Amino acid sequence: MVNITSSVEFMLMLTILLGSAILGSLLARKARLPSVIGFILVGMVIGPYGFKIVTDVQIVNILADIGVILLVFVVGLELNINRFRRVGGVALVGAIVEIGVAFFLGFIAAAALGFNSIEAIYIGGIISITSTAIVLKLLKDAGILHTREGEFIIVVSIVEDIFSIILLVILPGIVKSGTADLFSIGLIIAQSVTFFVITLVIGLKVVPRLIEYVSRLDLDEAPLLLAIVMGFGLALFANYLGLSMAIGAFLMGMMIASSPRAGVITEKVVPLRDLFGTVFFISIGMLISLNAILDNLIISLPIVVVAILSKFIGNFIATSIVGYSRDSASTVGIMMMPRGELSFVMAKKGMDLNATRESIMPITMIISLASIFVIPLFARALPTIVDPRSIVPIRLLNILEVPARVTRGILKNAQQKNSILRIGRIFSRLLINISIIVVMITIVLLSEGLISMLYNTFSSFNILPYSIFRIVFMIGVVIYPLLNILGRAGEIIDAIFEAVQRRIARYPVVTRKMDHLHRVIRNIVVSIVVLVITSFVIPSLVTNMEIMLPASVAAVVVFVYLLLDTFIVVNRRIEKSLIDILVKEDYENDAQ
Repeated sequence: MVNITSSVEFMLMLTILLGSAILGSLLARKARLPSVIGFILVGMVIGPYGFKIVTDVQIVNILADIGVILLVFVVGLELNINRFRRVGGVALVGAIVEIGVAFFLGFIAAAALGFNSIEAIYIGGIISITSTAIVLKLLKDAGILHTREGEFIIVVSIVEDIFSIILLVILPGIVKSGTADLFSIGLIIAQSVTFFVITLVIGLKVVPRLIEYVSRLDLDEAPLLLAIVMGFGLALFANYLGLSMAIGAFLMGMMIASSPRAGVITEKVVPLRDLFGTVFFISIGMLISLNAILDNLIISLPIVVVAILSKFIGNFIATSIVGYSRDSASTVGIMMMPRGELSFVMAKKGMDLNATRESIMPITMIISLASIFVIPLFARALPTIVDPRSIVPIRLLNILEVPARVTRGILKNAQQKNSILRIGRIFSRLLINISIIVVMITIVLLSEGLISMLYNTFSSFNILPYSIFRIVFMIGVVIYPLLNILGRAGEIIDAIFEAVQRRIARYPVVTRKMDHLHRVIRNIVVSIVVLVITSFVIPSLVTNMEIMLPASVAAVVVFVYLLLDTFIVVNRRIEKSLIDILVKEDYENDAQ
């Protein structure tokens, strides 16, 4: 029995943990199971519910928390933006469909079995997340990693990883509020999206350059140390803002991934992830007893059935909708079944927050094991691109193809070759502009005090009630992305403002082509000058309302125009940055 009271005992504990991890990994390989399962089983054996070899779970949990941050950090590092762009909106459509099916069915099943709404959300999330590491191994073993289907599976797995990060971000807030009402969820999502977009848009300009600068200092360890510092730093900053540390680590990984040095940094970070990740999975095992697995076996069975079938059905339908054949859809459905690392991360976070009962961990273990063991059975029974023969009657699969047929029927007037791509582009545009709207509205809501101070400081605004002024301000902030959702409306509005600017301004300093920063600065300066003149200078010189009222009206009109122009510039820059990051090739193809 090891309790930590000195550095020697700490080293002894690490030796036991890592030594037993080697044994667990070897046994898992012999049984043709992922190493993750071996680590968890080892934790069950040496932990407080096993032989009690390691009992100081608090120290193990600290190391495990570092492992979680590194796991999520590397997920961001390994996010191949170019691969995401190639598959683009098609994979996004598929991912939304299959995640929606799995999450909904998992939530319903958990609720039907007596879990409360928050526990049901956790179980829905656990069921929805495929293990990317296990999937990559399956694709390599099957020899289809570099096929069209393999590319699709990888990108959908990436979207699932992002979905899991989002859940890890919003669930702690829901738990703290004690309710899963739409307002609480919406507020947390709005804060997270705002942090995500602003950090990503700014960070992708700064972080790669910083990495490149440090790399030129001829210090071999400097890029790695900088990457780790920035990863943990942004995670801590996210935590300071009341968000999950996971989103900070993930975002920093994404930003570093866009650097030319990303490959070298990833190679050096992965061993650290493996080291602390191993401790994390052992710590998961320490929370599970064999008795707990046996006690929860009966209640787990319906959840396991839902987990397996929902993943296959969701992926089959999603893949069929985006234009893949029956064999391809079946292949994707089978390969996306295994649950692993991020499902355990979610279950662990639920327990840490006291949001779920302790049975969530053995249930997750049973789901993971079952989802891995059934893959060979499904591969033999269903048609795949490797073996198109099928034991299951084809008419059953025909039923799953009905949603795809309905979708293609809706799109029958579109060019068949481009219809699904067009849907992908529409989804991409919709999500990007909705994200911008969420960011802008969140900023306005968080700046309520500043808006009120602005209204009270400048008397020119008093010709409008504060409620009307606030609505005008809100409309000015979101008008560009709101109209842009409709297609080209945003571009038309932008063109109108460019034309107005050229017509009403006569001075070279105003009419010359400006970069976006100078244009925003100009708008702010002009707004302040106009408001100061109409709110302070004119009232100090005259008291005649016949003069002051037109001056106030003119000031408000100028302010509204400059407000609209400023936020059109800001929104356009954010939109362009998000397009460049995610779906640049789709938009270029759309323009051709």
